[in-house]
Amino acid sequence: MRRIVFVCLLAVAALIPFQRASAQSSALPDGFGEWTKVPGLTFEIPPLLDSAANAQLMQEFGFKSSEQAGYAHGKDKLGVALYQMVDPTAAYGAFTYFRPENMPSSKVTQYAAVSPDRALIVVGNFLLDVTGQRLDHSTEALQALVASVKPKADPRPYPNIGDHLPIKGMIPGSEHYALGPLALQKFLPVGSGDWIGFSQGAEAVLARYHKGGQEVTVVIAEYPTQQIAGKRWDAMTPIVHPNPPTPENANRVVGSLRRGDLIALAVAPRAGEFPDGLLRDITFGHNVTSNEGKFKATEKSMPVYIVGAFVGAGAIMLLAIVSGLGFAIVRIVVKKFYPGKVFDRRKDMEVIQLGLSDRPVNMKDFY
Repeated sequence: MRRIVFVCLLAVAALIPFQRASAQSSALPDGFGEWTKVPGLTFEIPPLLDSAANAQLMQEFGFKSSEQAGYAHGKDKLGVALYQMVDPTAAYGAFTYFRPENMPSSKVTQYAAVSPDRALIVVGNFLLDVTGQRLDHSTEALQALVASVKPKADPRPYPNIGDHLPIKGMIPGSEHYALGPLALQKFLPVGSGDWIGFSQGAEAVLARYHKGGQEVTVVIAEYPTQQIAGKRWDAMTPIVHPNPPTPENANRVVGSLRRGDLIALAVAPRAGEFPDGLLRDITFGHNVTSNEGKFKATEKSMPVYIVGAFVGAGAIMLLAIVSGLGFAIVRIVVKKFYPGKVFDRRKDMEVIQLGLSDRPVNMKDFY
């Protein structure tokens, strides 16, 4: 009986460090700014995992864990849900997917959107979903929350594929980043399955554009290499040129373009100057600094090589003469002050004879 009790106590003692580590691993702080964490304070935060479809999509982006907490400052209250993703790219993708299109952007962080009663904020690999009142006038509180969470966030950069999108005519909040077919299918249902090639390392970004009465969706896919992009470009033929053709009034690919490791598609009910112009406005390539030092290869003339050869040979000859004279001077000085001790030591020198002649070796022949 005592042995059983002792084993149980050991098991409980072993679990205590894990419980402490779990408590310390919480990314949400006990307080930030003038806001204090209130245990048991609950909010009706719109959960991003409220359905099987959303759960699958979060897993596609790279969901790891989530936690919630309530905070109070006087009579004001805030509910915060934190979703931890595998990296900043996953957090950015989930933000673009769940952000309501009518939620205005905010300067709280690089990627943030705030409405009067809700805020979605990306901090490294964390996606914060905040619920409260007058959040659009609570910038300081949101910035304090971000500052308290940022030390625990992943500092790696966000994806820059969105820099290729045209800016003119873009509908605010219509940008969406995709790392898998589930996210892309919701906003661009022109194909089925992994027709972009996410399984081969692709990433995609899309946005909607409006001009007059026409709306166009532009999607840009980036691949690890140009070779993969070329193969996917060939595999997209059924999407770009379907057989039978898509009806005139339905969304279809009305323009396509490939350069290097990028593929761009324009999707609209009908072709025209507007979608073609958007494809022309896409920024291909990468940013290059204008003040970076440049290197210019120059070829020397033949006389320079000839003169250099003579100068080099002369330098070698001069070195040989100087070293020879130096050794001679050292030898003479040593023989004068130390005769028969360093040089000309005939008695200490041994010679192995091959026996080819009866004439004995004369050691003086060596000097």
